[in-house]
Amino acid sequence: MVSLKEVHELGTELEQWLRMRVHPIAVKMLKSKEEVPEGAIIPTRDWKHKYALCQSFAKSQRDGLTIAMFKEDLWCFEPVIGLGLAEPNQYFLEGHHRYPDSVRELKAAGEWCRNMPQLEYGLYKGIVSAPINTCNFMPDVIVMHVNGMMMSQLLIVKCWIDGKDVYSQLSGHAVCVYAVVPPLLKRECAVSIPCKGDRRLASAQDDEIIFTLLPEMLPDFIAGTKFLQEHNWGIPMIQEYKEEYDLKPEYAKIGEMLGMDLKKSPPRPQAYQKY
Repeated sequence: MVSLKEVHELGTELEQWLRMRVHPIAVKMLKSKEEVPEGAIIPTRDWKHKYALCQSFAKSQRDGLTIAMFKEDLWCFEPVIGLGLAEPNQYFLEGHHRYPDSVRELKAAGEWCRNMPQLEYGLYKGIVSAPINTCNFMPDVIVMHVNGMMMSQLLIVKCWIDGKDVYSQLSGHAVCVYAVVPPLLKRECAVSIPCKGDRRLASAQDDEIIFTLLPEMLPDFIAGTKFLQEHNWGIPMIQEYKEEYDLKPEYAKIGEMLGMDLKKSPPRPQAYQKY
């Protein structure tokens, strides 16, 4: 198990290696208000307003704030259901908030609602988020807004660790739920897609994807970044547009075993150019 100091140090190292634009955030589920970390902002108490969970996450990753959210602080109901802060009612399960604006049939809308990830009702009362480098609590998960190149690197590191791909439940809705609940339930890394709310209300960028990892995996992730950096798999990624580029020996070996002709073509004569 990692210590809080290691979470700060290793999380910061991962952030810097990826050249991230915003902080990774530490996220923890709360069983009571007594678990609220010291110094955390509770929106209805401290700001006299309610917010969507994606907005509190954005304030943590962009403004460096520690924010605790309970049912009474949340403006959007999907995380209320997804985090188990309230039981899903029949009207929700039938799909009425999705139909007809974003799903063409009520039956299909209900299908999505019934399959939205959910924590057990009543197990938790709230959630808290903070930047990974300053959090004063041990996170359950670490949530990161990254671009496509960063996501490729994270998935390569994950494969370096255990050889396993990441299998995720993907949706264009309720990313605050999809980024937190499946990794909590399965204790696995996850990929999720910023939803309309995350983009419209919380400044998620067009090129961003979300990667969620577990804090106990940080030492292996940092070891992976160092190994890959030393073996030309790191950042910046080498880019070249070249026919019959040099193959790594094992790539060439397997290709030849499959009957591929991997002998390079003779060099073509250089075209004459006027300057």
